[in-house]
Amino acid sequence: MLKFSLFSLLIFLSVNTFASSKIYLIRHAAVQIENPGWGNTKTVSIYREQYNLNSVQLYDAERVLNKIDNPETIDMVFCSPQLRAVQTAVSLFTDKVKLFVNKNLMELDFSVIRVPHIRLPVKAWLGISIISWMTGINQDNKPTYRQRKQSLKDYSDEIITYAESHGKSVVVAHGLVNRELIRILKKKGWKFENRDGLGNLSVNCLVKQ
Repeated sequence: MLKFSLFSLLIFLSVNTFASSKIYLIRHAAVQIENPGWGNTKTVSIYREQYNLNSVQLYDAERVLNKIDNPETIDMVFCSPQLRAVQTAVSLFTDKVKLFVNKNLMELDFSVIRVPHIRLPVKAWLGISIISWMTGINQDNKPTYRQRKQSLKDYSDEIITYAESHGKSVVVAHGLVNRELIRILKKKGWKFENRDGLGNLSVNCLVKQ
């Protein structure tokens, strides 16, 4: 009986020693919106506003869920409050799952840089605008890049704590936010188990033993 008890204890300690916690970072589905192609500052600003209001496109939820271990056991999801993220989370996990919505998971917000009388592709405008925002040139009364990174770093502790106590955390957010979360988690000792890029419906999994 004593030997059996010691053996059971060793098995228990072994399992718990090597058990790992996982964090899944999912980017929302693609948004139903037509890219205007080329345009001026006003065109791109209107496009961004509409992008935040429109619904997501239909997609194959099973293809996404297949990248997650035992998705049927998930009962809580960390989620951005923006429509495209909420719709993606609900369609993936149904209304049986509780959404823990938090503004820290909103997409990084920056103004479109104002350069009158110039037409550029939308992607070029957005690229120039975000780079200028990150470098502190394009602020326009919005939180700075440094402020957003710090608030996301602080908030990541909640995601980590939940993963460590429940085995995994699932986050549905945005491309830039997920990129920053990956950087933050890696600095805190988490490593990629699955690297899936930052495209729509990508699922990146980070693990820590």
